Amino acid sequence: MSVQSGPPAADQATPELEAYTLLRQVNSMMDTYNRFDLRSEDLTVPQFMILNYATADGVPLSEISARMLCDNSNLTGIVDRLISKGYVQRRPDPQDRRVSLICLTAAGAEKLRRIKPRHHARVSRRMRSLSEAQVHELRNLLQQLFAGLQEPVGEDDSPSA
Repeated sequence: MSVQSGPPAADQATPELEAYTLLRQVNSMMDTYNRFDLRSEDLTVPQFMILNYATADGVPLSEISARMLCDNSNLTGIVDRLISKGYVQRRPDPQDRRVSLICLTAAGAEKLRRIKPRHHARVSRRMRSLSEAQVHELRNLLQQLFAGLQEPVGEDDSPSA
């Protein structure tokens, strides 16, 4: 994967489109690196994300899917594979038995304890071309963009359109 160099194509002449293209390319590259890193741990990126969101007391699957920006149905099979590996359990919520809680097991907590420091170090290394101030600025800009994308929009811009 390479960032396009040279003059932008006529349809990508605006700074917004260039920024959008770069965001997609950076996301794709980071995802590729993460998949490669997690392969040696016998985990996929979505499995790792679920392990990060799960707790020993349990988190509703709907909350995990909202944080991962996907439907519950997309996570069911992923959770099933984590259950078969012994990293999480699915339990009914005592307050609402229709709700499934995803509970991190001791084995899942141990797996995270081993993986997280290496993962964080690798992310830091991948961002080494930015100064600490630039990382903070990037984070703030991305938070602002994310918040703006969550605001109500017109009909032409809705995700369901």
